[in-house]
Amino acid sequence: MRNKTGRSIVYVLLLLFVGFSVFPFYWMSVISTRTAGEISAIPPKVFYGSRLAENFDKIFNNENVDFLRTMGNTAIIAISITVSMLLLSSLAGFAFARLNFTGKGFMLLFVLGTLMIPAQLGIIPQYLIITKLQWLNDYRAVIVPGMVSAFGVFFMRQYIEASVPNELVEAGRIDGCRNLQLYALIAVPTIAPAYATLGILTFMGAWNDYLWPSIVMKSNEMLTVQVALLRLDTSSYFQDKSLVMAASVMATLPLFLIFLFFNRQFIAGVTDGAVKG
Repeated sequence: MRNKTGRSIVYVLLLLFVGFSVFPFYWMSVISTRTAGEISAIPPKVFYGSRLAENFDKIFNNENVDFLRTMGNTAIIAISITVSMLLLSSLAGFAFARLNFTGKGFMLLFVLGTLMIPAQLGIIPQYLIITKLQWLNDYRAVIVPGMVSAFGVFFMRQYIEASVPNELVEAGRIDGCRNLQLYALIAVPTIAPAYATLGILTFMGAWNDYLWPSIVMKSNEMLTVQVALLRLDTSSYFQDKSLVMAASVMATLPLFLIFLFFNRQFIAGVTDGAVKG
C-alpha cells in the first residue's frame, strides 16, 4: 500500500509539472487564434478561435518586417553555429580527452575558467572588434563569436572520456592511424548522442538569441526572428499580442520539430553515465 501511495503521489506531481510546462505553449497557441479584443476579454477565452489564418496573413504582409526572410536569416545563423560548434568542440574535446601534449592541463583549466566570466562583460570589446572588421549587418558578426564555446568543449571532453576507451585509441595508433583518423574513425561513431545533445542545445540558443543580434544586425534585411517579433506590430497605440503570438508559434515550430526528430539521441546523451558504475 505504501508503494502504491508513493507511486500515485509521484505520478500526480509529474502531471502537475507537465501541466505547468505545457500550459504556456498552449496559451500562446490560443492567443495566436484570437483578436486583440478577445485576448482582453473577461473571463479569458481559453479555447481556440478562428483568426489564425488572418493573423498569419498579417505577418506575411507586414510593412515593417519580412518575417519569412528573418526566419531564413535565423536558420542560416543557427545551422552555421551548430555545425561549427559540433565540429570544433568535438575536436577540442577529443584532444583534451585522448591526446597527450604539453600544457594540456593548464589549457583545459583556462578553458573552464572562461565559464566563470559573464557573457555580458564581453559585449563591448566584442562589438569593437566586429566594428573594426566591418562585419556589422553581416552573418559573420553573429556566427563567428558563437562557433565554439567552453561549455561545448568541456561537454565533449567529458563524454569522450567516458565513452571512448583509451585502449581502443591505442589500438588505432598501433594500426597506424593519425590523430584525425582516430577522431573520425573511433570517436565520431561513438559520440552520436553527444552530438545530438549539444546540437539541440546550441541550435536552440542560437535560434532564441536576442541580445547580440539586436546589437549587430540593424537593417531590416538582416533581422533575426527574436528581434523581428518586436517590430511586427504596426500600431502606434497598442501592441497586437495575437499577431506577436502567431509569429511566436511559427518561430517555435522549427525547435519543436528538431527536438521531436532527435529526442532519443538527446535523452541518451543527457542520461549517459547515469546507470554506469
